[in-house]
Amino acid sequence: MNSGWLRDTIRDFEPYRVPEIKEHTVINANESSYNALDFPAVKAEFQRYLKQTPTYHYPDPFAEKLRKALADYAGCQPGEVLVGNGGDEIISLVMNTFLNPGDTILVHTPTFDIYGIDASIVGAKVVEVPDLPGFRRDCDTFLTKVKELQPKVTVLCNPNNPTGEILPLKYVEAVLDASPNPVLIDEAYLEFSSQDSIISKLSEHKNLIVIRTLSKAFGMAGLRVGYGVAQADVIDALSLTKLVYNMNVFSQIMALSVMAHSDEVLQHNIPPTIAARTWFMEELRKIDSVTVYPSVTNFVLVHVPDGPALIQALHEADICVRFYQSAQLHNCIRISVTTQDVMERVAAVFRKELTHA
Repeated sequence: MNSGWLRDTIRDFEPYRVPEIKEHTVINANESSYNALDFPAVKAEFQRYLKQTPTYHYPDPFAEKLRKALADYAGCQPGEVLVGNGGDEIISLVMNTFLNPGDTILVHTPTFDIYGIDASIVGAKVVEVPDLPGFRRDCDTFLTKVKELQPKVTVLCNPNNPTGEILPLKYVEAVLDASPNPVLIDEAYLEFSSQDSIISKLSEHKNLIVIRTLSKAFGMAGLRVGYGVAQADVIDALSLTKLVYNMNVFSQIMALSVMAHSDEVLQHNIPPTIAARTWFMEELRKIDSVTVYPSVTNFVLVHVPDGPALIQALHEADICVRFYQSAQLHNCIRISVTTQDVMERVAAVFRKELTHA
């Protein structure tokens, strides 16, 4: 193809490709190990909706019933919710709604790559504040950059992917107070932490936009249901760049079915995940050559002496994890926390490879 056809801002991009996965135990994408349709009450609810849902009608463009259910769950008003095709769509809407070519977006690093990618697509300048040693956010420098640059969009992933660190709400509010422009807080993994959502402060911050998702704690990654929360006028602005029918009917009714039984689902999914995470981190910390970074999520980031060798050992054990190629994450591996038996298998590989036990 003639590269001259391409938009200037993406001419040097590489197409996004998912590596072929040959292993049967796949814990590389922070997915849940719990299937939402395994809950009898959820399955029955979904089947009831399904009988009432003709496929020949277009879906509700704003998923109004789901919007209300998510607002009830998040503690806000329906008009303060925008349902998206995963949290990824909300990120894209933020960048396409607020960023002009040449505008500045401020992020820290390492964090979720999509913020910078989507901003670069629209021609924005991505400014990064590197984490301190141990992947702790450099909070002082980040806040200084907010005040100095007054970025058009500021982003904090909280808890952060891929490091698992969470920032206190007091600091998040300090960032909101320092910026006159939109501040995007990604809370995709918040259910696994013990911290309240910054949504509780929504009425106090006109520039706050929060991303939440049903992909992680609710086990619905394959159905792509995320949502943004902001004051109503910001939601209206984000709606300007939304595809008209962005959410298909099956995702809408499945999400409604899950939210009708959200307490049951979370009480089933969260405690064993946290217990497995705690056990796994404690086991890996017994290995002298492994650095385990604190995590309040459903994944754990570790540093090992020889990443490729450990990845090969995990592959031979039929386990797929996330390995990073960037210099900042050299020899770092991110492992999704699923069931106790899976984590025991992973820990056994670490012990065999790194202690020869």
